[in-house]
Amino acid sequence: MQGTCVPEMASYAATMYERVRSLLMAIDRLIAPASLAFGREDGVLLSFLFHSLFLDAEEASSGVMDPQQRTTVEMFRAFIEHFQKHAYVFVSPSDLSRGLGSNGRYVLLTFDDGYYNNIRVLPMLTEFNVPAVFFVSTSHVKEGKAFWWDAAHREMRRGGIAQDKIDRRFSELKQLRTADAEAWVEKEFGTSALAPVGDLSRPFTPSELRDFARHPLVSLGNHTCDHAILSNYSEAEVRAQILGAQDDILAMTGQSAGMIAYPNGYETPEIVAAARDAGLRFGVSVNPGRNRLPLHAGSNEAMTLKRFTLTAGSAIESQCRMSRSGVSLYRSARGMTQNTHADVFSPRPG
Repeated sequence: MQGTCVPEMASYAATMYERVRSLLMAIDRLIAPASLAFGREDGVLLSFLFHSLFLDAEEASSGVMDPQQRTTVEMFRAFIEHFQKHAYVFVSPSDLSRGLGSNGRYVLLTFDDGYYNNIRVLPMLTEFNVPAVFFVSTSHVKEGKAFWWDAAHREMRRGGIAQDKIDRRFSELKQLRTADAEAWVEKEFGTSALAPVGDLSRPFTPSELRDFARHPLVSLGNHTCDHAILSNYSEAEVRAQILGAQDDILAMTGQSAGMIAYPNGYETPEIVAAARDAGLRFGVSVNPGRNRLPLHAGSNEAMTLKRFTLTAGSAIESQCRMSRSGVSLYRSARGMTQNTHADVFSPRPG
């Protein structure tokens, strides 16, 4: 009986927190216009997290992979247009290193993991002349293997498993090293489960990544070798994951990464120190919020930049306004609970 109660209690708690999160975000949508009318937007860097880019909602719902934020090409275009309309300047890691004006308003555009479908962003980067940084899990590129969460999502969906049960399983798997999560996927669904099933869900190949990195508006960033959720690893393993990815990116593309995105946003002072020792001077988390300027390379603030995550669950325009607003009940609540309920109060990142 006790074993039955635990998942039921976890499901109930997740439902309640989701309701609270939805309520707080609904309030934020209402107060954002007033906050923007009377608040100050200058002197900030807003960073945004994306993963995949889908042609349309139908492709996002195809079941081939975990759709995560379900970002479509249309949504992404609306996002860029919104911030350019409101006089935000899109910046690159090199711009951060040179220093941003203390009175400016800036956007750092980021993609995590290293999906081949990210090439769909290039026409819009060129059209709007905006740079972006792409954080790459290098072992997936070198070995040509699918990400474990995509394989698990695809197979569990195929087996008719409900989304709430998939989410609970993912929460459990994220407590493991990547190799152990992959071993679970292969044990449950077969040794071929981690083989890519098409261009949508696969990572770049080394040659594709090299060509991609040559685009003048593309920068590459460190996302560890194995998409390692670093809080699950020893200090020596953390350093090996970060340094290994630095070496891989340089070997595959001739570029050196200057930024890190901590997989799943999990970072500690020790993890930040390891990234700094590897020569990285900027890092991004998944905690939503505005980054105040100036930023000093290598500082704790620069190594743990806040990032917003937009989703297909509500209008992009309203989400963009909320991110610009200096007042947010949702961000305040998440900040107070991030040590215990971070996965509940934020969209599920990869």
